[in-house]
Amino acid sequence: MMLVVFFWLIIVNIFGFAALNRFNLRPDTAYTWITPESFPTKQSWDIIEMHNRWDTYWYLDIVKNGYYLKTDNLLSNVVFFPLYPLLIKLVGTALLGNYVLAGWIISIISLFAACAFFYKLVKEFHPDIDPELPILLLLVFPTAFFLNVIYTEALFLFLTIATFYYAFRKNFYAAGAFALLGALTHSNGVFLALPILWEIWRNYGWKSIFTSKIWPVFFAPIGAFAFIFYGYLKFHNFWLFFQIESAWGRSFQINWDHFSLFSHPSIINMSIDIALTVFILTMVYFVYQKLSALYAVFMSLTVAAALTSGTLMSIGRYSLVLFPIYILLAKIKNKTFQQVWIGTSILFFALDIILFVNNYWAG
Repeated sequence: MMLVVFFWLIIVNIFGFAALNRFNLRPDTAYTWITPESFPTKQSWDIIEMHNRWDTYWYLDIVKNGYYLKTDNLLSNVVFFPLYPLLIKLVGTALLGNYVLAGWIISIISLFAACAFFYKLVKEFHPDIDPELPILLLLVFPTAFFLNVIYTEALFLFLTIATFYYAFRKNFYAAGAFALLGALTHSNGVFLALPILWEIWRNYGWKSIFTSKIWPVFFAPIGAFAFIFYGYLKFHNFWLFFQIESAWGRSFQINWDHFSLFSHPSIINMSIDIALTVFILTMVYFVYQKLSALYAVFMSLTVAAALTSGTLMSIGRYSLVLFPIYILLAKIKNKTFQQVWIGTSILFFALDIILFVNNYWAG
């Protein structure tokens, strides 16, 4: 399976490189805040730089300048969790300051680690499924290109699957350690306390919450709180993280001003987000019915965190790490449906690559 992942990386990067240099495109107009000056589209022979788009700017900003507030206190890097930029800093220093290459390498290594743990988890705890099929379904998910760029998705996917894997094996301190790292990687990492709590309760009963067995449950909340508390110590504002999140459009109310509501790109963009949202919500229901209540609750928390923010923006990317989706799709007996899904998913996967490498909003 690792060989498949290796060839996947080669193929998607060749495709992305061709898509970047084949088109002569005007800047994106899907959102009003996307301006030609800020987000130009330009061809380039630099295949490494092709992975440096959108949120990558903020991770590299943290690497180079640390956490700080801008004078307008609006968009700021203080809402990006520290583990990924810390790893970029460490690897990038060894690469003589090439932080873009460092971020790409970290994502690639994380992807291989995620697939290795996914294989182990499916083989041990879902033995009725070919363990390679869920990985294939992951790799062709519409937003899977984000596993190969300078974003946290590959790292967070690895830490998420590892947390579940060790929780299922009743190695709760190992699960807690991965959950702690997950909480230092992504805002949804705090939800990684759930599988640990669930499995402790399932194996030892509710009375275990009054024993030392419960301690690993607190590792993820401690990680999330530590980052927010750091913001309080540095900027003297305990609620700063949530205030800056509001400036990023995650303010628990719909901001229609972000959209060019009557432009073709905006309509298509919104339609894809709505379709993915419907798909994910449908998957939550069937995961509950066919797989596991734990999986369904975990997915519901992740989706709720995205939907209650007042925007569907990035819903496809946030859903990428919901690995039970791929297990459920692999369990489908109807091969025609499975093949139709794979074909459809590959088409939107290709579209997402074309959008991302050309500096169009892709999630």
